[in-house]
Amino acid sequence: MFGAILGDMIGAPYEFDRGDKTKDFPLFTDESQFTDDSVMTIAVAEALLDTEDEKLLPAKLVKSMQAWGRKYPDAGYGARFIDWLWQQDPQPYGSCGNGSAMRVSAAGWLYQSLEKTRRIAAMTALVTHNHPEGVKGAEATAAAIYLARTGCTKQEIKDYIEQEFHYDLSRTCDEIRPYYYHVEICQQTVPEAITAFLEGESFEDVIRTAVSLGGDCDTLTCIAGGIAEAFYGVPDDLKEECRKRLDEDLLEVLDRFEERISQGKPFRPEDNEGLKEAIDRLYQKQRYEDVVALLDVLQARMLDGGKLLTAVYTSDKGTLLEPLEFEGKEWVGAYTDMEEVEKGEETETIVVGIGPLIMGICTEGMAGMILNPFGKSAVLETQLLMNVVKSEPDRLFQNTLQAYRKNKGDEDLIRLLRLLKAVPLWVPFYGKDDDREPEEYRAEDLPGMKPVLLYADEEAYIPIFTSREEMNGYKGEFAKRKTALADIDLLVTASEEEIKGFVINAFSDSLTFDTKLISVLLKEEKK
Repeated sequence: MFGAILGDMIGAPYEFDRGDKTKDFPLFTDESQFTDDSVMTIAVAEALLDTEDEKLLPAKLVKSMQAWGRKYPDAGYGARFIDWLWQQDPQPYGSCGNGSAMRVSAAGWLYQSLEKTRRIAAMTALVTHNHPEGVKGAEATAAAIYLARTGCTKQEIKDYIEQEFHYDLSRTCDEIRPYYYHVEICQQTVPEAITAFLEGESFEDVIRTAVSLGGDCDTLTCIAGGIAEAFYGVPDDLKEECRKRLDEDLLEVLDRFEERISQGKPFRPEDNEGLKEAIDRLYQKQRYEDVVALLDVLQARMLDGGKLLTAVYTSDKGTLLEPLEFEGKEWVGAYTDMEEVEKGEETETIVVGIGPLIMGICTEGMAGMILNPFGKSAVLETQLLMNVVKSEPDRLFQNTLQAYRKNKGDEDLIRLLRLLKAVPLWVPFYGKDDDREPEEYRAEDLPGMKPVLLYADEEAYIPIFTSREEMNGYKGEFAKRKTALADIDLLVTASEEEIKGFVINAFSDSLTFDTKLISVLLKEEKK
């Protein structure tokens, strides 16, 4: 949203054709402040962040937009929108105004398919701007943002917008500028904003180009800036200028949004060049050190907010990862760029963060990830991938555990069990700690180690933990070992006592599993 809000701020001093239609102007002045464009952008973002059920979204949009509009009543709204803000039962009023497009940028970032992006964008418009042109303007803007952030070229974006929305993008900005005036409808704002984006050569140049067109240029530049951010990113110094001009409550929503979209970095195929080179080296030499090097590069890309393409399909359960069959198991194919995607059969792809993708592979019980499966590829099993996301497993376990406790569904239970199979686990043993770190114990140590047992109703359970921090109840008088679920299952077989089950994280939000569930899960994996 930085791009949209900056566009609003930078364009605001020149609204109502107060500029001289040039790209040569100071980016920031005392009048470079947020207006209704930014307030409603924040309001829509908050509603989308807080609402997963689409059926509840219209009511949430109304509530959020009215709350923020009443909090900032002098931000510069149109007359009909002001009336809508204060109604007890507000209804859409048939507007084709550009307000539907100026506030929609969050929808372009939050969803993993173009279809859903457009559907949500339309919903954000319909609560007020239910004229077909108002809805079209919101959809076109969100679609352009989605396409820009998922690695499409400007020509691909232009072709899609022209084909789907029938906007005239053939004019140049030089042809538009002399005859363009202040107009506040989508059909005479959105095409001009997209054209400014197409002609701009950087984020700042897009902003300057949009302002130079004149007219309702805070809104026009808000729209263009939202698309430009998805394509170019926003320089840090401009983000800082934006933050200086926002109130704390607005910043709070902006920060939540930025966290949700993994630092807001667009997908850039060129950013994956180092990853592609590491894949090629492993493909050529198949050495252990090349595996380690690839995992290091993958982790570095993840920490930098890196993204990959992956194939998906749509079902009644939503958009799901499309599995690849390899050696009798299901894997996820991930791609560094569209060139690699096009080496296989035609398929629908989405852009997804590396960390969330690996977590999804674990919870869905996939065997692992195949990077660039139709070219020079690399096969990474789930256990290897977990080394990439070292800081994530315990947090993911807690989230998955909460989902299971809330829903008590079979699918949530299966995800939880699969995650236990994928993540490193910790087990306390009788005997004092030696000088080794817990992860330095090896499989050959296992037969000589006796696990701590917990008892309930005279039945024995083995306590296992998802992190070292969860083991705080066991101090120095116990040895601790980092191991896998398969090794823990061996302890059940080797125990002199009959083991009823496992207790997960016994000192916090614990959960108990019967040993039979774990055995079934492990046997399924072998099959």
